[in-house]
This record gives sequence, C-alpha cells and structure tokens, in this order.
Amino acid sequence: MCLAVCLLPVPANAELLPSMDKKPWLGYFSGYQRNGFEFRVDNEGKCLIYLKDRRARKKVGHKKTIKIYTEVLVENAQGKLIARRLKNDGNFVTDQKAGLKHKEVRYTAESGGDAKVEVHIKYDRNRITMDGRVLDPGSLKGEKIYLGFKVMVPAMYGPSYNRAREKKLKAAMGKDRIRFVRAKDGKRVSLKSYEKVDLSDDELAAGGVTMLQVAMAGQKGSDFVFTTSDGSGAISFENRRRGAKAALWKGYYVKWKRPYVAGDDGEAKKDKVSPFVVEIR
Repeated sequence: MCLAVCLLPVPANAELLPSMDKKPWLGYFSGYQRNGFEFRVDNEGKCLIYLKDRRARKKVGHKKTIKIYTEVLVENAQGKLIARRLKNDGNFVTDQKAGLKHKEVRYTAESGGDAKVEVHIKYDRNRITMDGRVLDPGSLKGEKIYLGFKVMVPAMYGPSYNRAREKKLKAAMGKDRIRFVRAKDGKRVSLKSYEKVDLSDDELAAGGVTMLQVAMAGQKGSDFVFTTSDGSGAISFENRRRGAKAALWKGYYVKWKRPYVAGDDGEAKKDKVSPFVVEIR
C-alpha cells in the first residue's frame, strides 16, 4: 500500500496550513470524528487524538490527549537518532481547504535544518493511516535520515496513583492488558499496566514490535492498536524515559520511521516500509 503525495507548487506566502475559524475547531486544519475519539490536525501539522467516554458519550479530559509529531530523524555514526520537528512556520503547502469532511489530508512542510517533507493522512472508520517521506534533507547530514511519526501517549490514570500501594493499583488496573508482537522473532508478549518495565530489554520490545494493543480502564472503553498497513513492519515501543523502568499506565511512546532515499519519487517503494496505522477500537 503506498500513500505517496505529489509535491505541490509553493506559493510565495506559504506558512501555516489553512485552519477553521469557529470553535471548537478554531486553528485546526482537519478534524475527523468517531464515537470513541476525535482526530485533529492543527495548522502547524501536529496531530491530536481526543478520547471520548463511550458510555457517557462525552470527551475525556485534555490530560489524556494523545499527541503525534512529524519529525525528521538524523542518525549519527554511533546510531543515535536526533529529531528535528516541523517548523512552526515551516512553509506548509496544501491544495486542500480546512474542514471536517476530509477522507484524507496531504501537505508538505519544512523541519529544522530546512529538510522538506511530505505527509499523507488517511481516515478509514476507526483507523488512521499515516505516511510520508523526506523530499530533500536540506542542510541535515548523517549516516541515515528518516521521516518519522512520534506518538506521545500520556498517563491514563490520575496523579493519585503515583504513590498508591500495589493493592490499589491492582484493583484499578487488574483487567488492563498491554500486548505486543516482537518484530525479531514473532513472540507474543503480555504486560500489566502497573508493572514497572524497561521496554528496551531484549526480552521485551528491543528491536521493535509489529503490533501493539493497549487496553486500560482509564481509556474509557477504547483500545489502542498500533501497527503498519501490511502488519509486518517494525515500530518502536518505548518508555517515556528510555532505559528506565516505569509503569506503562504513566505513558509511553510509539514511533514509526521511513528512510530517505535520494531520487525516490514515492511510487518506487525503494525502502519497502509500510505506512503507520493507529486504530482506536
């Protein structure tokens, strides 16, 4: 599956994406509404997922908002990735108007280091498919350069649980399940949300996962599923503080990336990377 985006002509006054001018969508380029969530793209290319309580049929508090950033990643000689986010005035270009009726959105933008990227987001029922690529690395130099999406999932329970005893945690989170499939060997792993784990451990998510499903009572009736469109691509599943043990109810990161291939027109599929999928069930 390829979600290539055609490079659009750049108007002289291009800055932010067009945005809606009425509340609650003021400042947003695109909005997509379902029973369990709202997906929004703001005029600076940041994506947000607002959860809805399926029983109460109302939006969950803003502290549980999931943020998704588009980044250009530069890999140095030691294998460390350095992220450059899109510029706030990053010459965003699109041929679409702002609104709530999109089936997909597409735009180009610039990151720090003047790299040029394209982004394509497709809406399909409860699935959001995200793709993109680096068009031009600009002044960025590295062993490898990638276009990436970083999903920042916040705490799904309130601060009163930070110092709670294990009995209280088990009572609230006993039915929570975090399941994933390791990319390196296909092994299925299941964790409790209150367990303190280091996901970079070889026995856990080191090397990435092909599927991650998160069910927590704090998500108010929604399960999160992260994967790729072909179900076989590796995505990263990380603690918020890499290398430090922490309970996953406090939050975690999910990351996807596509390498820059010079001369790729987006149709050749030279990198063999499948688009990123976020599903709210």
